[in-house]
Amino acid sequence: MLATQAGTSSNEGTGGGGGGASGIGGIPVPSFDDVPACVASKTDAAGQGPFFIHELEKDDDISLFRQDIRGQYDAAAPAGVEMHLHLRLLDASSTTCNQKPLPDVDVYIWHTDAQGYYSGFGKRGTATEQKPDTPYAGKPSQNDLENADRFCRGIQTTDPSGIVSFRTFFPGWYNGRDLHIHFVAFQRGSASLGRASYSKANSGGKWLFTTQFYFDPAFSKSIHEANEPYLTRTKLPAYAAAMAADEANNSGLRAKSSLSGSMLGMGGIVTAQMQILIAP
Repeated sequence: MLATQAGTSSNEGTGGGGGGASGIGGIPVPSFDDVPACVASKTDAAGQGPFFIHELEKDDDISLFRQDIRGQYDAAAPAGVEMHLHLRLLDASSTTCNQKPLPDVDVYIWHTDAQGYYSGFGKRGTATEQKPDTPYAGKPSQNDLENADRFCRGIQTTDPSGIVSFRTFFPGWYNGRDLHIHFVAFQRGSASLGRASYSKANSGGKWLFTTQFYFDPAFSKSIHEANEPYLTRTKLPAYAAAMAADEANNSGLRAKSSLSGSMLGMGGIVTAQMQILIAP
């Protein structure tokens, strides 16, 4: 896959085509910048990562088809800054990609909570318990799906404009990776392959695209250095590198982000948007 235009971080409103004031599920959708060229979005060297959960993977699981994916590992900790995340999928194979959205695509996203924890993996008090402050060394692994937490992960199906929106919290980070959000797209009705990495060769015929995206470092730092629970962890040695968004062979995708409603004692709301161009 090749690079894509993704927008830049800003403290101003967004312009261009796509989106609309009416919103999705009560969340206003900002306008999207025009795409200057139909260039497919890049995959990420980190791939799918170990912590994906398919909607049909566990018979007794809750449904991940939901817009509000707020939640956290430690219920007693501050939740973090609310984020409204808007993704727009476009057909990169079209000569008018900014006019050809991809509707009816199931978009999975997942990320850490504000303190750096993923939901679903590891078990408290055991060798697989997550420890975001220490370098990740493979525990928990992709096979340690050991708890029923499902915060900060969900699925939405793209509307006729190719857009999905999620209500979540601005992500935290864990030692060993830059701050990021995972993205996998399927045609509707995909089957679960269990604890597998989805790709063209291993897709069940429905997989479309996998990548990860990041944030402008200055914007990430502006959130983390002004709000808890992020602020406490900015004193850790690994913090600066985690904000850099410069991992080798990363996707180059950075969400266009802004903060509104921030006042003394209030974190405001982050609005983040990303356009992802894929060849279905």
